[in-house]
Amino acid sequence: MKSNHDTRRKHNSDAVKCDVPCSKLSLRYGSRNEVQLLISGTFVAHFDSMITVTLKGRIDTSYYGYKKLTSFYQECADHTNDTIHMNLYDLEWIDGNMSAFFDAVLYKLHKENGLRFATDFEFVKKKFDVLLRNGFLDIGEKIEDDRKSTIPMKSFATSDKKGFIDYVEGELMEHRGMPALEAKVKEQIIQDLIEVFCNSHHHANTTDPFFVAGQYYPRLGELRFTMVDLGDGFLPRINKATNGKINTSLDAINWAIIGNSSKRILEKTSGGLGLQNILKYCQETGGNLDIVTGDGYWSSGYTGTIFEGGRDMGPHAFVGTTLNLTFKSA
Repeated sequence: MKSNHDTRRKHNSDAVKCDVPCSKLSLRYGSRNEVQLLISGTFVAHFDSMITVTLKGRIDTSYYGYKKLTSFYQECADHTNDTIHMNLYDLEWIDGNMSAFFDAVLYKLHKENGLRFATDFEFVKKKFDVLLRNGFLDIGEKIEDDRKSTIPMKSFATSDKKGFIDYVEGELMEHRGMPALEAKVKEQIIQDLIEVFCNSHHHANTTDPFFVAGQYYPRLGELRFTMVDLGDGFLPRINKATNGKINTSLDAINWAIIGNSSKRILEKTSGGLGLQNILKYCQETGGNLDIVTGDGYWSSGYTGTIFEGGRDMGPHAFVGTTLNLTFKSA
């Protein structure tokens, strides 16, 4: 979703000039020299025109957490060639795995609007240290995850299949939060995730990076893993494969999860079962799969509820596709 910058909205309180001392801010999507200058307390002249955008409440792995970040995107998209001060003082919680979607939002705003982002480093360090431990906040040095709870936030070029495979095998599958898996099951999950990654390039029609991050919650016995691409989403290709019969994002999701494949129809080749396999695994083990694409939000956790067919994101629609996988380790 791209904003019309000729009709910029006025915000009453959140989009205001930044009054946080620049020495407290850490930059994202800016040069490394500027990051170091800010951390060391040196004033950077052009930061006097920063715009503040506030995030409040909880950003968890849910419909509501996703909406909070898409609302943030929409507010920031009213600006061009500015530095946005991300005010996190009223943010109560953020799931570490949602860093993947958060970073995808920042990347898109930087690429299309020329925006850069800063936040109060010392505050984040104290309250949301997970954003340092998983690499979301890059300060130019490696921060050890002493809790061993994060799966690093990374982004991969769509051509870097080997890098993604190494990440899945070395970071996700070897994480202490992953359940014990039979070799056959483990290999199938790896192959299904590779298919999801490859689809971002071959089917989603994008060369933008593929974003990933994970977080283990020992008390819940859950490992959550998020993958994001900024491509076309499910609908365009499935609409074509069905000759226009499928014409909404939610219908496209429901068409795909029962084993239908646009690849088999349009390319006359086998494959396209990765998503169905992942869903089957989640259902059999008490895990969960969320799929967000276009204006549709679907979750296997909605089974048996009024939202079983999914929920409409309405004005909070975003580009591409986000998958959230929850592995149960206990």
